[in-house]
Amino acid sequence: MESPEDILQKLFLGRLSDRLSAFSGTEDTTLVHYTSAYALIEMLSKKNIWMRNARCMNDFSEVDYPVNFIRNYFTNEERRNAFRDLCNGCHPGVFDEVSKLVDGHLGSIYNNTYIVCLSEHSRRDHRNGRLSMWRGYGGNNVAAAIVIRKETVIGEGPYGLSGYPVQYLTEENFFEELDERKEFLVKNRMEIASQSPTDFRNSLFGMFQVFMATVKHPGFAEENEWRLLYLPNLYPSPGMESHKHQVVLDGMPQTIYKIPVDGLPINEGLAVTVDALVENIIIGPCMEASVAISAMIDALKNAGHRNAERAVEFCGIPYRQKI
Repeated sequence: MESPEDILQKLFLGRLSDRLSAFSGTEDTTLVHYTSAYALIEMLSKKNIWMRNARCMNDFSEVDYPVNFIRNYFTNEERRNAFRDLCNGCHPGVFDEVSKLVDGHLGSIYNNTYIVCLSEHSRRDHRNGRLSMWRGYGGNNVAAAIVIRKETVIGEGPYGLSGYPVQYLTEENFFEELDERKEFLVKNRMEIASQSPTDFRNSLFGMFQVFMATVKHPGFAEENEWRLLYLPNLYPSPGMESHKHQVVLDGMPQTIYKIPVDGLPINEGLAVTVDALVENIIIGPCMEASVAISAMIDALKNAGHRNAERAVEFCGIPYRQKI
């Protein structure tokens, strides 16, 4: 029998709850971070990973996509009233509280969401990587990918970050998601009512935050993206704030967070190490694969990886000037 706390968690995550459980319970899939070989060498030498503002990433405008869905759903008076009545039937007034929270924090979510983009891989993908990702991060540069030990980034950890799979939804799919939440409220009203109004409110507010941070157009589905999220205005982490920096990238001044992977204390736990984080590294298409592999092995050794010689491989895709 599910506890009331588990029920609130399922309200918060919806279908993502089952995806997270299935992903954590299998060895057939893992997470990969695609980047340039230059950025990866820098990461290994400095022992940190950069979180960048979503507005400075390739997909900066994508937050509009789920926000428009939320607005369109609740603009319909019948849908809005039905959702409000179900929420208020569990705890009076909570729907309007959550509406005010979403409206009040929308600017912060737009402007101060920091992310690391990952791609879900099956073990079969490891040999070659994903061609579309090599194209996105290659061009005139050599791309590389870190195969990450997923247990270091999914679930509770020392950083104060959240990791979720991206949901590739049409507006119709999105409306179905919210309709399922309504049915969930009907089915579990007594259990939810037994929890505090604050916990219920936070679960609903978190639900909308996850929607805004993870819903993308189905045209991007081949990326199989996951996102590590940090929202400093809403959920500040003292350890993360101590790793806040200002840089200029491509001429744009911006704030970033450098997630430490040096094993030193952060918040109430220890940061992971490069050895714990990196399962292996894949070198993307390039002219001199053996040179790139040798350099990456040296960088991994210097960063303290205990199995560097076996942890670096070439994707095997023939190099073209434009791939």
